[in-house]
Amino acid sequence: MLVRRKQRTNCGERVSGFTLTELLVVIFLGAILVGTMLPALNTAQDTMKAAVCLGNMHQWGLAISLYVEDQRDYYPYDGSFAATVCNPPNTTAWYNVLPPYIKQARLCDLYSANTPPTPRMKGVWTCPSATNTTVLPTPANPYFTYSISSCLHEFSNTMVGFRRSRMVSPATTIIFCEEPEDNFSETNGKYIAEDPTGQTYTPSTARHSGGLNFVMGDGHAQWIRVEDYCRNCPSDFGQYNDSTRGPGGDWFAGRPYHWWFAPFISTQSQ
Repeated sequence: MLVRRKQRTNCGERVSGFTLTELLVVIFLGAILVGTMLPALNTAQDTMKAAVCLGNMHQWGLAISLYVEDQRDYYPYDGSFAATVCNPPNTTAWYNVLPPYIKQARLCDLYSANTPPTPRMKGVWTCPSATNTTVLPTPANPYFTYSISSCLHEFSNTMVGFRRSRMVSPATTIIFCEEPEDNFSETNGKYIAEDPTGQTYTPSTARHSGGLNFVMGDGHAQWIRVEDYCRNCPSDFGQYNDSTRGPGGDWFAGRPYHWWFAPFISTQSQ
């Protein structure tokens, strides 16, 4: 049906309408306008999500800083996927000891209340750019979009964290990370850059314009591009070239950011 408009004349009111050609031109121009605006709107939305995520990381950075002040400079426990989020040893995991410092409920309390963090919920636990909206986490199979660095504890002894005071370059050392939407509460430069099958690096894990947000050893949060955080990092620090403490490793390859908190330091000493 044609759009109709009224025109007032000296003799009264006369009704006229758009011609079909005029209407098609309006529709065509409208389609061009929408097509032009959508990419800009999507970019603005992505930028907003990245900013909210960075704000969340600032909160976790504050919590970590306050925690280590109370714990003689030691970082908190990573957490174990072999136990539920409420059972030992996870009662002392970062996700249960850090939240009170920023006036948030412990993860155990959220699961006990049947309100586990998911992408359907807003808050410091979830990156707004996370996509797994159908996830149904349980205390035995939790869901994380943020995690602590697994390079912060003694090798083969996750209960013993390193001390912040031993960090050579706190401003460039990663301690807290975005997590690729799985049930691990810790990660590193190898696993954070894997594809969903856990096989190879893929840029799709970089949620925010080719990078992710991180908390550094001095407590500040920042965005880092994927080329600078991707590593072949730990389960065994002595076996992976990119995590070794000598030449060619994390500290001696001209890398601007580090997972390993110091060069040539023993993994068996605190």
